[in-house]
Amino acid sequence: MDSRHIEQILAKDINSFGCHIWGIEFSGKITNQTLRVFIDKDSGISIDDCEAVSKHISRVLESEEEIGDDYSLEVSSPGLDRKFFKDSQYDNYLGHTLKVKFLGNDGKFMTIKGLLLRTSKESIFLEDNNTELEIYFKTIKKGSLEITEV
Repeated sequence: MDSRHIEQILAKDINSFGCHIWGIEFSGKITNQTLRVFIDKDSGISIDDCEAVSKHISRVLESEEEIGDDYSLEVSSPGLDRKFFKDSQYDNYLGHTLKVKFLGNDGKFMTIKGLLLRTSKESIFLEDNNTELEIYFKTIKKGSLEITEV
């Protein structure tokens, strides 16, 4: 299963529920994967939204022959500590603290928490300990919003 293909199949339908797809991920073994669809909307996601979208997605995917039926479906909100799935998603979180795992110049993965200062086409700029760090999107393995106490 390809998440981009699934997103193309589902995006318009999910928009009709007043929601949009935040991201899609798979986990588990090939023979019994879990398909997670994260949905969002400006006013926030409710359990009723998740239930309605889940039922609809199930019907849509059942009609897709290439998807198969050896998977479990989970539909939820991205949560407060939302994971970023697309480069463009970072733009809405300027001034927020992020946790980013990325491939450093030495070829090893590093994890950093920092304040998102700005983004460009190719990268994000985080401030950590009064130091600005540019992290290229192509090196990011995982980025998420970090919950900070108010």
